Amino acid sequence: MRPDPLAWWQSQFGEIAPRGHLLRRAFGVNWVRFHSLPDSKRYAESLDEYAELHSRHFLVASALFSAGEPLYVFRAHIGETKLRGKARHQLAGRQFREDVAVLPTESLGQDGEDRMHVRALVSKWKPDFFEAAIRLLADWQEVGISFVSPSTKNIFCPYDGGMDVFTFSIAPEDLRARFALWRSARPDGL
Repeated sequence: MRPDPLAWWQSQFGEIAPRGHLLRRAFGVNWVRFHSLPDSKRYAESLDEYAELHSRHFLVASALFSAGEPLYVFRAHIGETKLRGKARHQLAGRQFREDVAVLPTESLGQDGEDRMHVRALVSKWKPDFFEAAIRLLADWQEVGISFVSPSTKNIFCPYDGGMDVFTFSIAPEDLRARFALWRSARPDGL
């Protein structure tokens, strides 16, 4: 039977769209944020900085996911781009399913954000796909992506500048301690 990641998401998280800022409001006790680069620098400007960015994302994601583990990859956008012809929505060469869930966001108080269009694809924890996706996100060529383990419910939401992590199988304090140098100095963790 073909897995249905959109139905799974709604059964586990209801009508909360898989976006870090929305999940943080609902699951703040499970949340940790890490920065991609030293001193909270947002964008990489050299090969060394890209290497650091990829290393941090890979190490944090590897703490959440096991090699070869099935993952659902979600993309949630406020607006949905209409594609023409045979074009399909994709991320780093992998095609999203044509099924779309439209989730309300007004319950979380987002002004002007009343609906999120969510697409999904089924993948496995593989560094090659992950690295390509992280590069797109780090350069702000892609937004609103979340990697989720259906077995542990762990969620990895990378963005340009860092990653929001929601852990249900590991204590958030353990991740905070393990990657303490990559956290914000701000009291709210942002």
